[in-house]
Amino acid sequence: MKRPNGSQKNRYPAAGNHKNSAARKRTAVPGRPYLFPAGTGRCIPAGRRVRAAAFLSALLALCFLLGACSRGREDPVIIWSDRAELASYIELFNASHDIKAVLVYKDGLSRSLPPVRDEQIPDLLIGSWLKAASLKKNFAPIEKFFSQNKLARTDFYTKLLNYGSFGGTQYLLPVSFNLPAVVFDEGNASYIMNSHILTLDQIRLADREFSSRDDKGVYHTMGFAPSWDAEFLYLAAKALGASFAEGGSTFSYNRDAINFTVRYLNGWTQDNHTSSAAEQDFKFSYLYKPESEWLSVGRSLFTYMNSRDFYTMRRDSDSNLSFRWVSNGTGIMIEDDMVCMGLYKKARNPNKAEVFIEWFFREDTQKALMERYRDMALDTQEFGIAGGFSSIKSVNATLFPVFYHDLLGNMPLEDQLILPESLPARYDLYKERIIIPFLVENCQAEPLPEAVPGGTADAGSSGRGTADAGPGTGDGTAPASGSPTGLSAGPEKTRRSLDDYIADWRRQAF
Repeated sequence: MKRPNGSQKNRYPAAGNHKNSAARKRTAVPGRPYLFPAGTGRCIPAGRRVRAAAFLSALLALCFLLGACSRGREDPVIIWSDRAELASYIELFNASHDIKAVLVYKDGLSRSLPPVRDEQIPDLLIGSWLKAASLKKNFAPIEKFFSQNKLARTDFYTKLLNYGSFGGTQYLLPVSFNLPAVVFDEGNASYIMNSHILTLDQIRLADREFSSRDDKGVYHTMGFAPSWDAEFLYLAAKALGASFAEGGSTFSYNRDAINFTVRYLNGWTQDNHTSSAAEQDFKFSYLYKPESEWLSVGRSLFTYMNSRDFYTMRRDSDSNLSFRWVSNGTGIMIEDDMVCMGLYKKARNPNKAEVFIEWFFREDTQKALMERYRDMALDTQEFGIAGGFSSIKSVNATLFPVFYHDLLGNMPLEDQLILPESLPARYDLYKERIIIPFLVENCQAEPLPEAVPGGTADAGSSGRGTADAGPGTGDGTAPASGSPTGLSAGPEKTRRSLDDYIADWRRQAF
């Protein structure tokens, strides 16, 4: 994921330009409270001023707690979150309510549960990776919000709301989500086959038409190479049926779909760009500037990023960038790190926390939150609600096009959205240290001649990875979800299997 000025932080050393959220990792100090009593007029931005933010938050905490005791309001709502935008939201809440809230920033929120001994108990949890079945015991059911008409089910995207249920009982409320996209310069719109959505095959064909080389075989334009972006490799694996999900001691996945993904991406490289070396040489020679620059001069056709990246990227006022959502052939896959909200089972102030929940999911509240961030004109930019599209349908339909004009007519319909699988609480680490390195090694270097070995993550405990329920057959045919046709998948080649990476992780971890 890009930093606002276009520079990148390489989270995966072997992956080159990688747009993961770690590159924009919030530098607020984990575990430190952020207090925003009414009338302070302060917002502690989640950017790079760590020491000042930590000192000021501690000072505000002391002042607030002393003042709260004298007013008989010594029990503020404690909110744990991995989203730094909550600091501004809480300040707005505190300014309009007698009940006060405190933000405790938790990097790796899902891995912070349950609280350790002597740690301040949260009332609310707001962040990613909370859907894990292993975390259910930390949340209280919230069905009463709907039975008592405090919230309306019809306000939410039905699919997103169902995502927060366990066994038919609602435990989590969806807050925000992001979608994958490819970005291009409008000057190259003639290469784009669809006005809203592109599949992997369509991106691949547009890349082939755009790419050109001289008589010496040196590329001077190259449409898009999957090996340039580790997150795109991961997206392709999901689109082709990898079905990463909670299961076993790490995670489960579809083995045949993973093997097909490697062949498909290597075939893309060989068919369109001759070799991975040619892709990396081109990237080194031309793609060192911000995307808006090298797209506008016509060196490349696409870059990949999600909706949050696109709308937080600094663009010149005369920028001519546009985008298309990336589809797996049946719909648009919501990013794995969906933000959800849950009431902690052992909350000390559940009634006060419920006031915050009701306030947060009102349309007028979310409009005020977006207006507030826009009017503050901070150096850092944030997208939408908690860094993504809102889970409230009317907010996306009526408010987002006002703030982001190119979303007018470009907001996907609910039936086009595909939810992520239920993923383990540590999945962000598994993805970073197991899945991404595997994909990079197999798709960013010249393939080896041996066949892809069979195998499945945690097959003994999860039963997945053996062409379960459709995607991938092990014979080179495309998984049903992506259905790439008419393009070679490339020879069946690999270095180490995903199982090998999982085994390495286990040895290092235990």
